[in-house]
Amino acid sequence: MALVAPHQLDSELLIEVINEFYTTTDEQRRHEIDTILCKFKNEYECVQTVGACMRMISQPTSSPNVRYFGTLALYDVIRVRSEECIANQTLQMSLKTFLIDSLTSGAYVQTTSVLNKLSAALALFSLYCVPDLWMTPVEDFTALLAGTPEILLKVLSDMAAEFTHVSMPLEQRTALKGALHKFSENVIQVLAVVLRGGDTSSITKQAAVECVEQWLRLPGVCLNQWTQVLSDVLGAVVEDCTALASILEIMAENDEFQLHSTLIINICQYVCAHVSVKIEQELHEDPTSEEIATLVAATCSIAEKSVPTLVECAAQGGDTELTIRIAQVLQVIASIPGQYPIDEFISDLPSAFFITLRTELIELKNLNVKVDEQFVGQIAQIYAQLLDVSMRKLTFPKVETWLTWNLEDRDQLESYRKARSEVAYDSYHFSAPDTLNYLNEKLRVAVNAGDINGTEVSLFQWECVADYLAETDYDAILKCLEICASSCLSLSSSGEINIDVDRRGATLLRLLYSLSHLIQEHDQAKELECALIPVILTYVSPKFPSVRQAINTLEKFSEDRTDCLDVVGDHISTTCYEFFNCPSARDVDRLAALKCIGYVLSRKPPSETMKIIGQILNQQNIHEHGIVNEIRHRRYAFQINIFSVLFSSLAIKKGSHSKTTTSAESTNAEPTIVQLLREAIPVFETLCSGESGLDGSKSASLIQEVCKAVRSALTSLPEHYLPHFFPFVVSLLNSALFVPESAVSACSLAKTTVLQCGSLVGVDMANAFAQWTQSFEQQTGSPHIDEYLQLVYQVVRKNWKMIRQYSEPSSAAFGSAIKICSFIITSSSVPTEVRTASQILATFSTYVISNDDAGMKAMLAENGPTLVRAVFARIQGELMRPSVEALADVLLFYFKEFTTETRALINSEPYGSSALITAMFREIGNPRTFKQQTIRFNLASIRDPGTI
Repeated sequence: MALVAPHQLDSELLIEVINEFYTTTDEQRRHEIDTILCKFKNEYECVQTVGACMRMISQPTSSPNVRYFGTLALYDVIRVRSEECIANQTLQMSLKTFLIDSLTSGAYVQTTSVLNKLSAALALFSLYCVPDLWMTPVEDFTALLAGTPEILLKVLSDMAAEFTHVSMPLEQRTALKGALHKFSENVIQVLAVVLRGGDTSSITKQAAVECVEQWLRLPGVCLNQWTQVLSDVLGAVVEDCTALASILEIMAENDEFQLHSTLIINICQYVCAHVSVKIEQELHEDPTSEEIATLVAATCSIAEKSVPTLVECAAQGGDTELTIRIAQVLQVIASIPGQYPIDEFISDLPSAFFITLRTELIELKNLNVKVDEQFVGQIAQIYAQLLDVSMRKLTFPKVETWLTWNLEDRDQLESYRKARSEVAYDSYHFSAPDTLNYLNEKLRVAVNAGDINGTEVSLFQWECVADYLAETDYDAILKCLEICASSCLSLSSSGEINIDVDRRGATLLRLLYSLSHLIQEHDQAKELECALIPVILTYVSPKFPSVRQAINTLEKFSEDRTDCLDVVGDHISTTCYEFFNCPSARDVDRLAALKCIGYVLSRKPPSETMKIIGQILNQQNIHEHGIVNEIRHRRYAFQINIFSVLFSSLAIKKGSHSKTTTSAESTNAEPTIVQLLREAIPVFETLCSGESGLDGSKSASLIQEVCKAVRSALTSLPEHYLPHFFPFVVSLLNSALFVPESAVSACSLAKTTVLQCGSLVGVDMANAFAQWTQSFEQQTGSPHIDEYLQLVYQVVRKNWKMIRQYSEPSSAAFGSAIKICSFIITSSSVPTEVRTASQILATFSTYVISNDDAGMKAMLAENGPTLVRAVFARIQGELMRPSVEALADVLLFYFKEFTTETRALINSEPYGSSALITAMFREIGNPRTFKQQTIRFNLASIRDPGTI
């Protein structure tokens, strides 16, 4: 269907199509018509389209649908084809006249939706004409539309609102924004007249409020300019929740709000006098309405932004009353009764205000600004009341009720507790003794009453402040621990283990974990630990869902191997051993329990310890007849992990000299860990030799666990035993380093071996390292080559002198390392490999010069031609910054030590005779400048090779 004849658009046909669009029920036909109407707005001459829109809007016979479509189309044409509308002066004047007439003499025949769109179209049109074509639109609108103030205010409001929709160059947009800021003076005058009129209708006042909202949202608006009219606006909207919330939120979001202290004080006074009353009324009528939630959120937002000014007035001007009043208003909101989030969901909104207030007051204290003590006392009371309310708010419902909640509500309450965890600290900051005593009293009452969830919330609040406590709080801490150590809080006295019991137990254990450092530093640490550990042990049970928290807390108290283990050690061992033997427990939890046993055993004589360990190992029954490979593999893995855990936990803590050490020395007995490693080696050798009965892939996957276990042993063994086990470790590494499944863990073990054993075994270490690097040279295509390079890099950095004491193996090792690095720099596309290889070569270069190492210098000279070409080519491509800097050190070495030969090599390479390279040669006496020149050369090579 064509809407246009050879020379003009067929308006009547267009109207028929529009009516059909709004009445047809055929979706396919509607889609076809939509395509036609889009072409009408975009593809015909602007004069024709605008003329058709005007006729549709103004013809008395047009249906409401046609008029509405005409206004929508006219608005879209102005927005999308603004240049065409403005460029044609006749069309420009016609459009301007039509829009103004439609809103004045023709307004009475139009529907509200049509009038609203016409207002937006006129506002948008005026924006495209400002400032060059229409310098005084606000004054003109005021004169023309003064008889219909609602329409005038709507057009003025739309001028600000439509600014975000204009599409124009940045310079023109900036000029428009500046013009609008100037127009705001006229707009403010209009608003003042309207809002202060005694007989102004409520509709007109609402339009004025909306106008203020839009102009305040205008980017870069000067808030101070609007101060005079804001009081009128706030007075007009005091009974309108939505409008009141909108005005407050707009002011809070304004970047300049915090710069105007007078405005802030006035707004806070208004909040205390009027907004608080409105909130109270609305909460009484319907505490769950969205309108009251929006108003509360806006009030809290503006109060939070006002805190710095309020605190400054209180500290410097002595005006504390307003701060107290606003805090009390928000305290009332925070104290709304009801279980969150079932009965209410706004009591957490003031939390940001109270956190900010506490932060500002702490900052004043840190700056040694004196604050009135009475004021601080009043603030402290408010925070204490908030803490009291939070005890109720943060308490979980009983399990019967909890199970009726949906998952979303459960998640919301748990998130709410985390968000409100600051409440206890806020109160503690202002009054530490009172806060802790209050929590102790709440805890005591709840425990005595058998209130599981009341106990849990008291423990939770203690946990929230635990990390901030110090020795000055010991009196309150000891009272808390006395309650925690009571049998009422042990799992054995809790009867059925439901969600409530599990939650309370987990919170108790987290609290004890957080307080452990203060407990262990107390003069009565032994007595305290002996009282608390039995309670913790009651939770080390497979029946307790949060058992891992119990084991972690027990480990925290056991890992220092304090004297309390002499008293409760057997109890720990018995309980953890029972848990360890429980097949229903997770392996990772069983091993964590075994670590606690190891801490206890580390204080016992080796003979007694090995007897107990033997019982543990014998129960694994790896070689049971008839078991499938999957089970055998799991048992092997578990036994290796047993060794690993015991190696780490049986080690004597450095600096300690326990009775275990004395006993071992007096009987010349080997330390437990040495005997344990002897027990473990046959198991490890069986796995590594392939005699375990497992297939290749499963056996290989276990070798990495063996490497981890042996690494744990090496870091725990007494130093003088290390040479004895060194041959076994080297034998293990000679195979594990080159098994894909174990290469990563083997490299970690190799690094530890060099660090721990290198100086003790000397030439044997040098020979082993030489063997490894020579093997790495044959594995340059391995996916683990970067791990091998990292091993070489650590040895070069930390053990250079030790290895170089032995000329033959070190020359072989470092010769292979140079060849590997040269290959990587030449051919690798992996950035981390190139970086490590570059760093190795740079370290070689530095050490050769600083140690005057003639042998290494000769080796680098021998490899010079290959290395220099590789490095020079590499720095002409994409590289990580550390790689460029390392390669610069390598080039500097050759430039400086072999200047003539290197210059000849470089000159024969592409870009070798460029100005940048010449400049680099001039800076060989200045390493820092040389490195900068190399970086410049690298960047130039990447970005624009023609500039080199």
